[in-house]
Amino acid sequence: MRRIFFQILFFTCIIPAVYSQEYSIDSTKIADTTKVKIDTNRQASSDITEIINYNSEDSVVFDLKEKKMYLYNNAELTYKDLKLNSGIIVFEQEAQTLDAMGLPDSADRTKFTQLPLMYQGSEKYEGTLLTYNFQTQQGSISMGYSDADVGYYFGERIKKVTSEVYFIRNGLYTTSTEKIDPEYYFFSPKMKIIPKDKVFAQSVFLYVEGVPIFWIPFAVLPNRTGRSSGLIMPTYGNDGTYGAYFANFGYFWAINDYMDLTFKGSAFTKGRFDITSRYRYALKYKFSGTLDAGYTKIRTGEDSDLDKFSSDQWVINLTHNQNINPTTTLNGNLSFISGKSYYDNSTNNLSDLLRQNAISNLTLSKFWEETPYSMSVNYYRDQNLQNGDVSERLPSISFTRTESYPFRSESSTGSNLKLYEYFSYSYSGNFQNNRIKQTVKNYLGLDSTYNDSRLGARHSLNLSFSPQFEYFNIRPYFYYTELWYGKYMTQTFDAALNKVVEKENNGFKSVRYFQTGVTLNTKLIGIVNPKLFNITGIRHTITPSITYQYTPDFSSDKWGYYGKFTDTTGRSYKYSYFYKEIFGGPGIGESQSIVLSVGNLFEMKTKVNDTTENKFQLINFNLSSQYNFAADSLKWSELNTNFRTQIGSILNIGGGATFNFYEFDNNVNTRVNRYLLSSKGKLADMTSFNINLSTSYSYNLSNTNENTALKQEEKQDSVQMKKLEMQKRENDKKEVYDVKYNIPISGSLNYNYSLDRHNPNFVFKTSNISGSLAFSPSEKWKFSFATSYDFFTKQISAPYVTIYRDLKSWEVNFNWYPVGVYRGFFFQLRIKAPSLNDIKVEKQTNARGVYQTF
Repeated sequence: MRRIFFQILFFTCIIPAVYSQEYSIDSTKIADTTKVKIDTNRQASSDITEIINYNSEDSVVFDLKEKKMYLYNNAELTYKDLKLNSGIIVFEQEAQTLDAMGLPDSADRTKFTQLPLMYQGSEKYEGTLLTYNFQTQQGSISMGYSDADVGYYFGERIKKVTSEVYFIRNGLYTTSTEKIDPEYYFFSPKMKIIPKDKVFAQSVFLYVEGVPIFWIPFAVLPNRTGRSSGLIMPTYGNDGTYGAYFANFGYFWAINDYMDLTFKGSAFTKGRFDITSRYRYALKYKFSGTLDAGYTKIRTGEDSDLDKFSSDQWVINLTHNQNINPTTTLNGNLSFISGKSYYDNSTNNLSDLLRQNAISNLTLSKFWEETPYSMSVNYYRDQNLQNGDVSERLPSISFTRTESYPFRSESSTGSNLKLYEYFSYSYSGNFQNNRIKQTVKNYLGLDSTYNDSRLGARHSLNLSFSPQFEYFNIRPYFYYTELWYGKYMTQTFDAALNKVVEKENNGFKSVRYFQTGVTLNTKLIGIVNPKLFNITGIRHTITPSITYQYTPDFSSDKWGYYGKFTDTTGRSYKYSYFYKEIFGGPGIGESQSIVLSVGNLFEMKTKVNDTTENKFQLINFNLSSQYNFAADSLKWSELNTNFRTQIGSILNIGGGATFNFYEFDNNVNTRVNRYLLSSKGKLADMTSFNINLSTSYSYNLSNTNENTALKQEEKQDSVQMKKLEMQKRENDKKEVYDVKYNIPISGSLNYNYSLDRHNPNFVFKTSNISGSLAFSPSEKWKFSFATSYDFFTKQISAPYVTIYRDLKSWEVNFNWYPVGVYRGFFFQLRIKAPSLNDIKVEKQTNARGVYQTF
């Protein structure tokens, strides 16, 4: 079978010459146009102005009388952005049209192969019979398919009337991947398609698995991916508290490529309506953000009713991230809300329902390249959703110079540093303006609002000197802090009222305090080679450290930071002028402390083979305590211990404990200055203990037993062939019962125990276990569970079950919270295609009752 390929310019070159001949031509030969008389005065009338490429696997036939050209078997034609593949293509010169159809199947003459497949630009069309007019650029397809940006449509007849409009008779639209038998589709006797825009349909039925589910008089369906402006279809249902509703009806406005706006509204029959909006903006590599706002109005009962209820609730959330330039960024999350009742009435999201605070944080950061300087300006707001208290920092300005070595040159290295080159310093400054708003009880016991505002600045200068001497590191240091305030507090004792009276005074005050000390540390390493099993070595690394630190008594009169008053009993009290200020003030009393700490790290090395060894951390164990020479009693602080270890990749263990060296006196209900060693013969009391065990796992539960066939190259004799046939039959029988599976499973388990007995008369214990499990018994199913259990209260906390089922074009989500304040379930069945995500069925129950959506 010969292959013929032509590139011609229709009606200006070869075709007029060929069609002017008046005799038939062998379809397997090309006419000799040099023997044809050409009418030079005749001009072809055609809109075809570009080269047409065409070929066929079998033959190209020119019918000169009918002025038609036939392409047979795997025919292909390309013109501009149009590409057509078909079993047969017929081009008619007079009408300037082409027809394409399939070839009869040689095995079954009632069926056809090589059905027409046409591409025009990014659009794709399939069918049994295709016609196209080059002049009008209109066409039609019988029993045709065409891909949309988000699915495809099929019609008994598809007609292209313009480059932007198609009409479909008895058409369907679906996003299913199954073209022959889609699990769902929208059917309409009349459809109008606007490519890359919308599908308009009259008298629309939704079919699921071939069964009509519902009918609507008309529908507008999406026909493109990405963002596009349009209406947001509402949902309706019933809420257990607020009655029937018509919810989430709105409009999406794609303003431009960089921003869009969503607006939704909901109405309930029992006195409630909601309004929500979302504004999004983004410019790649520059900034992005989201502004969300919501408003809920609730009115129940009549004005004359004693139980009438009225509420206006709102929320505003803003997220913004911006790279102003390579050294400057602006990032923040702002949240403002009328109160917790907004979430209680407007959402079923468990994390929102359990939220106790609304936190806002916005930071402008700047650093200077190749310098140690950086700066930030921060806004912080904390709103307590339980009582409405608000605390704000507006602004908080910080300036930092990281650790610098002023006497070190660029050519200096660790091996030739002079002693003075080990000197370093760092600086940080912070200015804050804090405001608080609280609800307090007045002298009548009624709620009143308390407002307070504080200004303050803190300067911190740290000096250190860190030379190395053989095996020891020594580091003397000096920390200096200066505080600036615009207010200070004085206290007096009013004998008539028998209470302390506070007075706030305005005026600039500065506070200066410092701490100095020296730290010495080293590292000791011990190695043993037990030669047991595959263990090649065990290493014990000890890191002892001793620090002496000194802080003067800044509460003495010479510093002027503390005041005194005397009550009617003659007892004297000392107080700080700055205890209400932002950064507070220096502490009471002198401190001359020795801080002792020891770190212990045990490691093991095992031999895998002659060239490979594995290294493991066995346990990390640390101790620390301090002794204050200047204290008048209880000079030793508690001994703090902590440890961490890991058993392979299976179990992580961590914990700690504290020990007190002094006796607890039940008469005064506190520790007194008597060592336990001398009074009770023991070194210390354990005052607290905690331990945590955690593990996580992920593996596949699978059955990989497979029947293996005998692989043999040589020819088998009849006996061997018979044996193989019998063996195959037996294996086929076994396969019926040999179910193969592969189930990915993952989960975690965590146990916590804590004990607090600083006061032996009041011991506090906690013991709880939490876990999660997720597995997929098949590619379509996903299950997950999580819960926690308190062994002392014997209560289960916040358990939940999640089930997901993939239904090809649909998906099912089911969430269940069996116990707790917000117990209930959420069920959702929806189409997966994002453009059709409003087509869904939802039902959920919670504290407000049943909530349904369709």
